[in-house]
Amino acid sequence: MLKRKIKLYKRAKEVSLTLASLGFYNIYEYFRLLFGIEINENAKPQKIREALERLGASFIKLGQVLSTRPDIVPPHIIQELIKLQDKVPPIPFEKVQTILKVNYGDNLDKIFSYIEPKPIASASISQVHLGYLRTGEKVAIKVKRPNLEELIELDAELILKVISFLEKHSKTVKELNLKGVINQFKKTTLKEADFSIEAQNMKIFRNNFKNHPYFCIPKVFEEFSTKEILVMEFVDGIKISETEKLKKLGIDTKDIAVKLTDAFFKMVFKDGFYHADPHPGNILILKDKTICLLDYGMVSRLTPAEKLAFNDYITSVLTFDLNLAMQFYERLNMITPKTDIENLQRDIEVFIEKYYNKKLEEINLKELVLEVIDIVRENNLRLPVGVAYLGKTAINLEGTVRVLDSSFNPTQRLKTFIKKSFRELLKEKLKEGKTALELYYYLIFKTEEIYRLLVRERLTFSIIFKDLEAHQEFFSNQIKKINYSILSTGFFISSALFFLGNKETIGNISFYMGILFLLLFLYKNRKD
Repeated sequence: MLKRKIKLYKRAKEVSLTLASLGFYNIYEYFRLLFGIEINENAKPQKIREALERLGASFIKLGQVLSTRPDIVPPHIIQELIKLQDKVPPIPFEKVQTILKVNYGDNLDKIFSYIEPKPIASASISQVHLGYLRTGEKVAIKVKRPNLEELIELDAELILKVISFLEKHSKTVKELNLKGVINQFKKTTLKEADFSIEAQNMKIFRNNFKNHPYFCIPKVFEEFSTKEILVMEFVDGIKISETEKLKKLGIDTKDIAVKLTDAFFKMVFKDGFYHADPHPGNILILKDKTICLLDYGMVSRLTPAEKLAFNDYITSVLTFDLNLAMQFYERLNMITPKTDIENLQRDIEVFIEKYYNKKLEEINLKELVLEVIDIVRENNLRLPVGVAYLGKTAINLEGTVRVLDSSFNPTQRLKTFIKKSFRELLKEKLKEGKTALELYYYLIFKTEEIYRLLVRERLTFSIIFKDLEAHQEFFSNQIKKINYSILSTGFFISSALFFLGNKETIGNISFYMGILFLLLFLYKNRKD
């Protein structure tokens, strides 16, 4: 216990000195500024970001988590946190060798024929070395920094103590539930520090992009990977920031921007499993124009309900459907007791009015995301984790593709994707053998939205049914079943209404007609 207190004291002193060197009075002032509780003209957002970078792994990861929380961090701070650079000096190779020996023991020399002492990349959680397996493969060896978990635990404890102090002196801080945020940050960072989880993430992405024509994920050598070491195939490519080099090789940077955007839309809206850190340093272009994505520690998921809600939200903007837009916030349980519903509806209406008459290619993705962030903050909305990370990812993605082509706007690819989404959703319903009633229900409730899109020429698509004649009898029977079930249900409902209104004779007729159609429905089911 005493050792822990001494370590905590030393870390607090180290943090305080670092903050003081950047012009912050003390650690309490820094956190008040970070969360927008205190405003200081001299404390620029850039300085707040630089402090996190100087304080190392835990604080960099804290900044990344906070950049996804517009409900507690002001927009001007979020814009700066998104720029966080995860670059720190490498650890000496002697320490790397110690970690390798602990994990491999006597097998180290049997697995690797050579490991380059100088790292090819260094970040807050790990550094990467080039190496060769005994079997001849060229590999990238990702090694976790020593004592990382202890540092994360220590910093989380220190920050929680600071928050406890601030809560005693500020009702605003208490209402923000910052302790919950710090616990989320701790959980996220410890998860990212477990390379067995990253290896699993890479397997999922490889499966999602299996046989993809222009997108690749490095192969993981699972037999040589542990919680502290990740061994992957080495990918020799050009960073997307090196645009002149790409152009000299005849690579169309705008084409790469389009393909990268499409790949991310696929991850988000189709797979529901996406890379949450698409900055230029994590993306390589190979000589055959294949896009290779690196670093799968920071990923996030969207549930099927969240995916559908996002599709509907985009549709609501294109079709000026305020009710559909409101449903987005309701369905994702974002509305809290503090939310003023009327004010939220007004904000949504202003938001949709702004973008309704714009062409997709005229919409700035970063601007759009920041406006949604404002709506969230101003209306005390709750953010699901998958949705929170999506805002940060979208802003990072736009910045990345603009490195490739400053004139390219990722939102112009949304139209193509929405068309694909509608097509694939309908195909999926049929392919999975869903009942005709489910498809009927879906079309009935989506007709108005699809119609609005078609009328405004925002959406055009065609569905081709192969071997339609072979399935004609099946569809005919399903439709008959629907008709019988709907008619019987209708008669039962109408009979109930007439009984309630004391129209007994008519109610009896409706009731017996309902029984008749129900019997017909059951008879048809038995025959089929």
